[in-house]
Amino acid sequence: MVSVKSKFLDSEAYRKLSQFNRLVYTEFGTRSYPDLCKNIFQRFFAHFLPISFTDNTFANICMLEDEMYLFSETNNIWKVNPEDLSCVEKTDITNVVSVDAATSHPHQISNGTIYNLGSSVITGLKYHVMKISPSTGAEGPKTFERVTIHSTISSSYKTSLGYYHSFGLSENYILLVEQPLLINTLKMAVSGIVGYCLRDLLEWYPKQKVIFHLMDLRTGIQTKTKYVANAFFFFHHINTYEEDGHVVADILAYPDAEVLDILFLDKLREGKMPEICAAITTRFILPLKTDGKEGSNLITLKNTHAAAIKQNKNAVLLIPETKGPSGFEMPTINYSMFNAKKYRYMYSTSYFYQGDVANTVQYSII
Repeated sequence: MVSVKSKFLDSEAYRKLSQFNRLVYTEFGTRSYPDLCKNIFQRFFAHFLPISFTDNTFANICMLEDEMYLFSETNNIWKVNPEDLSCVEKTDITNVVSVDAATSHPHQISNGTIYNLGSSVITGLKYHVMKISPSTGAEGPKTFERVTIHSTISSSYKTSLGYYHSFGLSENYILLVEQPLLINTLKMAVSGIVGYCLRDLLEWYPKQKVIFHLMDLRTGIQTKTKYVANAFFFFHHINTYEEDGHVVADILAYPDAEVLDILFLDKLREGKMPEICAAITTRFILPLKTDGKEGSNLITLKNTHAAAIKQNKNAVLLIPETKGPSGFEMPTINYSMFNAKKYRYMYSTSYFYQGDVANTVQYSII
């Protein structure tokens, strides 16, 4: 028997919205208004501060160490009671490590270690892999009190960060895919004055390459090879695993970032998503051995149409293989058994695209 519960998260953002009947935190598509709980001087100076992130953590639900947590793409994480969905405790990760925001999709490996990807703006435009070591017992530090920085990579852009919603994790590697949908931090700095919402900070650069940053899970050291691909947009990694000297990364990829504008309320009320905005299962294969002639395909796996073309001494151009029909979103796998391992099935839904996969489906990757 399966039971389902739903409830508005009793966050500070929700409580203040209910109290004042307007948003006092900037959300994805809606700018904030001054918090009436602040005095006139606090409201004035708030215009000159970067965006104060919402604690409306609705993007993902994770069970970590037998506790339920709600994540979004900000610095805030809510622990909730799974019995009645009431809020138990809010964590602001900026109070623990120098990270201003993190992904909605942390990974947990078999020994209990948790990894997540975050970024910093105030202390420099960087991506940070965070690590939470397994609990030492009931008397030890709480889950997010054990967060440390595992590894750090500088942004490829001087004034922007690549947007990310998830990241890849295999048995021995962490994969950060830096896509050319960029968060303009100069706009972020003046957002309080100009009145930008979060969508206004995102800029699409179709002529820029996607950069695949591959880091050793044990040491945090990035590989010397620069893996790149032609521009695409994505929210979700499906799975990442290793096979015979290659890292295989499956991603639900879009041709561009137009889908972000389709998610505005007026578009959703139309009840359908244009086919051009449908994601497709896309496989990139990163060869770990990159010796070979310039122009050669470095992939030695069989039964794949993906390619990895040697460009020069340390650069490889990835040409992906697509699988199945388009229209999938919100992917998941049998995580406890097949995360970071070769797998067969993905479970997904159509999001809002009314195509061949209009309902939740099981799809064979092979």
